[in-house]
Amino acid sequence: MMTEIRRLPDALRVRAQHQRDEIAHDDGRRALSFAAWNDAADALGGGLAARGLRPGDRVLLPISNAYAVEMLIAVQGVLRAGGIACPVNPRLMPDEMAAYARLIEPAMTITDIPDRMADAGAGTVFAVDAMPSDPAALPDQAALDMTADAIILQTSGTTGGKLKGVVIAHPDLLGSTDGISRQASRSMAHALPLTGSGGAMAAGLQPIRSGATVYTMRKFDPEGFLQLVAEKKPDTIFLVPAMLRLILDLPNVADYNLTGTKWLITGSAPLPHDTVVRALALWPHMRMRNSYAMSEGGAALSTTTREQLVKPGCVGKMADTLELRDEEGKPVSQGQTGEIYGRQGKPRRYWRDEEATQASFVGEWTRSGDLGYVDADGDLILCGRSKELIIRGGYNITPLEIETVLHDHPAVKDAAVVGIGHEVLGEDVAAAVALATGAQASPEELEAWCRARLADNKVPRTILILDELPLNPNGKFLKRELKPLLEEAAAARKVAATAR
Repeated sequence: MMTEIRRLPDALRVRAQHQRDEIAHDDGRRALSFAAWNDAADALGGGLAARGLRPGDRVLLPISNAYAVEMLIAVQGVLRAGGIACPVNPRLMPDEMAAYARLIEPAMTITDIPDRMADAGAGTVFAVDAMPSDPAALPDQAALDMTADAIILQTSGTTGGKLKGVVIAHPDLLGSTDGISRQASRSMAHALPLTGSGGAMAAGLQPIRSGATVYTMRKFDPEGFLQLVAEKKPDTIFLVPAMLRLILDLPNVADYNLTGTKWLITGSAPLPHDTVVRALALWPHMRMRNSYAMSEGGAALSTTTREQLVKPGCVGKMADTLELRDEEGKPVSQGQTGEIYGRQGKPRRYWRDEEATQASFVGEWTRSGDLGYVDADGDLILCGRSKELIIRGGYNITPLEIETVLHDHPAVKDAAVVGIGHEVLGEDVAAAVALATGAQASPEELEAWCRARLADNKVPRTILILDELPLNPNGKFLKRELKPLLEEAAAARKVAATAR
């Protein structure tokens, strides 16, 4: 008997009927078939309900990729119980985790860090290897509200600051998924955290949406990822730009046979131009795509041609589901930089944060916090984040343009540009740089490199060389951690100049 698909867990049940013994997820420690996933979700859903979880209750899921399969079971089990699944980065500091728990008010928590959650105010805590199981107590799935909230994704929001939760309802989560349709790509390998948007919504749900097998690397390691891809031969690999750069920097990267992979998808962070050039040269048989999407919802884009891909900052043809607007919310002309707004088919909101919701969700549009412009070809070119915009002496400067120039230097592995305070100009340009293994370059050399390629007011006056640049789990640079280091370096540079 065919299951009526009202919510995403129903689509999993259909997959289990049609692809019973095929592998849905494999994290290298545990391979999970569609049938086993479906059965485990039923058992957990019943177990949670038997222990008092009611429809609409939140279940916090601070689970690392070390237990990727358990995370995916947990999400579907919570939904089968009628609860709201709340993935959250398990690496949050204790005060951050406690603050987020106060916001979410979870009835229960499932985690691989139970000791750290004991004092977080996270309700009843279950370890991933001791999740409650009672399939007989599973609620009637047809009786559950098909329009209810399904997932709350942890995010810092489009304006940064305190942690927020983006609410995704069941109709939005289900989309057009029917549990039967198959896509051309039958398998995918990735190393994105399943607590972030890319991991949770793209990689984690891919088997249900397309019937594909997903291989999740439990902890990213560049050479280990190449070994995984060479062994499993997935059709598609999905990497954030920082991961891709680390792979390309391996001295033996060309030794791995990746001829079985047809697609290389990247996104979730700015893609340096030199990364594109190197990847295309190394793997000419792959079709590479740079994607763009918002955790808060709205339209997504991707490059579709090589010409778009090699264009720095390009994320594809501008769509009618996107708009660029100025600081007053008015549309800008072609070629002018504006903030990207995405039109939502199914509006989202921030959990229990009306002020942030009103600021980021404007009618049917979502503010992304990203800056971009449409070029003469009609392509959308990303420039950076609106909150990262540097206003130096009255001129607007986008960090991405400078970062692209720094990445083009043969010695530079990573670069992040921020604005720091200046007593005369208001802000000045500063850059933190990590060099490639064995490479050498001085701040003076890098400044000269920029001066030959950028307008004078865009050249970083302070350049700090570090061993590594701090990243968040989604592969984005933690510029808030770099800013005080760069301010300190700028002050030291000023003192040294005065002493000369």
